[in-house]
Amino acid sequence: MRTLVVLILCGMGFSAWAQIGAKTQSGKIHGVWQNNQFGYQMTLILNTDGSGEFDGESIRFAAQVNTLAITQNGATTRYTFALAGNTLTLSGGDLDGSVAFTRGGTAPAQVAQPAVQPTQPAVAPSQSATGGLTGVWSGNGETVEFKKDGTCLYQGQSFAYQVSQGHVTLSTQQGNVMLAYSVNGNTLTLSGNGQSFTYTRGQRQGAETVGQQGGSVSQELAGKWCYVNVTSTNSGGSSTDECITLHPNGTYEYYAERSMSVNADTYYGGTNSQGSDRGTWRVQGNRIFYTSQTQGQGSYELQKVNHPKTGDPMIVLDGKAYVTQYQRAPW
Repeated sequence: MRTLVVLILCGMGFSAWAQIGAKTQSGKIHGVWQNNQFGYQMTLILNTDGSGEFDGESIRFAAQVNTLAITQNGATTRYTFALAGNTLTLSGGDLDGSVAFTRGGTAPAQVAQPAVQPTQPAVAPSQSATGGLTGVWSGNGETVEFKKDGTCLYQGQSFAYQVSQGHVTLSTQQGNVMLAYSVNGNTLTLSGNGQSFTYTRGQRQGAETVGQQGGSVSQELAGKWCYVNVTSTNSGGSSTDECITLHPNGTYEYYAERSMSVNADTYYGGTNSQGSDRGTWRVQGNRIFYTSQTQGQGSYELQKVNHPKTGDPMIVLDGKAYVTQYQRAPW
């Protein structure tokens, strides 16, 4: 078993938590759930009487422990589900990966202000603020990455994390997990429940250099890929539109537009921002490496999946799905 998983499960007393959580999860599954990660809105309605809808089509469902069985047109598909606050995550069944739905109508209410101020960019925490934890660490046959934006990448999964007084707290679907850590030069030690594991900084940084020099331009990835997320409430809404064009010659272009509007009794306002970038890209293994004109060198974990409903090909970069904008066959 992977070492970080061992620390997480030991730190939580996972078995006991799962038994308690399983009894309460199924009772909270009812409601209206929405997903926008594939470029348009999908709506899943689960009523208390076992009836429901998926994108306007009638369904029947049954939830037990962490299994959701959905019957549509006489066919039953069983999914594994997990509830975390207002997020319902489905996996298994006919899905290639996991799909996260947000409970409808749970967007935070807008607070009236004299005027709408432009959104300020988030300030990435410095190494001193995180005790030198940020970076890529390798050891015990695995790699862990603590990113400056507060995200930990491990085994293809993404966890939010916070650092405080020699401890790092990971936010998982099963709850928060606190691990003790220490950084000594280029050595990271993670400890939990009497077990400790050691990692060395920068092993993937060397791999990134190799990737830029020895990787190749994957022609099957060439094309335009977009991520669209739109939310709307009675008091306003927001939208995000990001597109990446991967050219066959190894160059890329990136464009993003984000907007937010507020419509309250006392005022109306909105913000809008745009961004763009360009550079070069290469693929090596399951990572796509880039050299950006604005961000320098870096990489993302790369997955190729098909849209769970339309079958359209998608590329998933560090967990964010971009749908093809050109007609092409599924992966």
